[in-house]
Amino acid sequence: MNLCKLTGDNVIELLNKKIYCYEYCPGYMKDLAERFEIDNIEAVIDENSRNWGRHTIRESRIIVYGHDYLSMIDLDTAVFLIISDYFWESFDKLAKILESVGYDRDIYYYESYETETEMRYRNLYKHCNLENLILFRSGPHASAYIKGMDFADNARALFEYMIDNHMNERYKLVWMVKNPDDYSRYDAIANIEFLSFDWSVSENMEERDHYYQVLCLAKYIFFTDAYGFARNCRKDQIRVQLWHGCGFKTRVNFARCENRYEYTTVISEVYSKIHQNIYGLREDQILITGYAKQDWLFHPIENFTERLTLPEGKKYIFWLPTFRMAKDGLENLNEYEMWNQTGLPIVDTVDKCRELNDLLKEREAVLLVKLHPFQDRQKIADIQLSNMILIDNGILLKEDIQINQILGYSDALISDYSSVAVDYMLLDKPIAFTLEDMEEYKSSRGFVFENITDWLPGKELYTYTDFCEFICEMADGVDSAEEKRRRLIAKMHKYHDGQNCRRIVAELGI
Repeated sequence: MNLCKLTGDNVIELLNKKIYCYEYCPGYMKDLAERFEIDNIEAVIDENSRNWGRHTIRESRIIVYGHDYLSMIDLDTAVFLIISDYFWESFDKLAKILESVGYDRDIYYYESYETETEMRYRNLYKHCNLENLILFRSGPHASAYIKGMDFADNARALFEYMIDNHMNERYKLVWMVKNPDDYSRYDAIANIEFLSFDWSVSENMEERDHYYQVLCLAKYIFFTDAYGFARNCRKDQIRVQLWHGCGFKTRVNFARCENRYEYTTVISEVYSKIHQNIYGLREDQILITGYAKQDWLFHPIENFTERLTLPEGKKYIFWLPTFRMAKDGLENLNEYEMWNQTGLPIVDTVDKCRELNDLLKEREAVLLVKLHPFQDRQKIADIQLSNMILIDNGILLKEDIQINQILGYSDALISDYSSVAVDYMLLDKPIAFTLEDMEEYKSSRGFVFENITDWLPGKELYTYTDFCEFICEMADGVDSAEEKRRRLIAKMHKYHDGQNCRRIVAELGI
């Protein structure tokens, strides 16, 4: 059984067969339909349950089934076509299954235009020495682009550390972003460059040449979240998944990442074991350094209240709920829809918002509600009261502020299942968790800890009354969960010194 690339020459061999695509990738399927006139796709097989069901691809209805469907296929008339970025990994999985039932013919894979383009450049540069280039990228894949997330998070914190420590004198530091012109403020700094990740398929030859030169010759590649762009790297290139947080939510879909990057960073032994489990990594791929962006907590920016035009208060409490309904185009990330007047947990009516605002005003406290960038803003009420302020991502983007750069000014944090609460533990300040939908969230997404409440380093809030009580505690200087938080800090964090970037660089020998 061989893995064969689908081409214009051999596609004719598939036309009198029943084609079963392996792994559901709508982009690849649309591209496939445009390049080859194939209308005999019977179904798609995918182990990811979130993809199961009916889909529409260019006005054609496609049904996606799980692996069990393979036992129902007539193998004598079937041919299998892999449509995945990681086609060699898919081939290994599919071939083992088909060999067990006696299928011994070739399996095909479809290589998208972008992959074909990259492989040509990979072949061009395969004998060239790597250069002193360090490549950065943050945020999700290009099709899920959200403004600001492409220059943020752990990758940005590490990048800024390297500049502050003059590492750009030895290495050229290159960022992949959506719009390079947005970062002209770095033009005056030597050996800093921004290029567009859209150049991977640019019709401008100069842009495309430059994109692949950097991708093929960078010694180190750092990313936060999306890593598919670096899937075809050479063995001597070092890819590091900085990720965006060690939190409480489990991974939605398991895919073994052992061969998708060389290292990932975590914050403790506890999370080393978790990441080995949910990402299919070896122990030697885990760097227990702490996260780069956690260093910002210890060095908050100046004048944050003035820059965000916030009211004065004796206490500032941040509320960072995780998203439930994602923005259009990101529906596959949805947890579930929260049906209430406000779109917020617990404080679920406009009247409760007004009542809460009165309590905050009385206690001279300000509640800052910061939404997740993925959150569908249309699902959240327009809350702008005197002491309950909704901080939109747009204002943070305009002021060039990362959330960890201002959390250091807060007096307390309210969260739910977001990893920001784990970061925030390092400040040793009160935390509360809204948990009224805990069972629903558990069945929708799930947690990395079996008994989730045992691992929440703060006060548990199940009702609106609980929420108000926490506000009063903060105003009165009461820290009711202090003992539990400090016990968990010792388990969940190895380092508490704001030196994570230094450790990451040292571990990699940069």
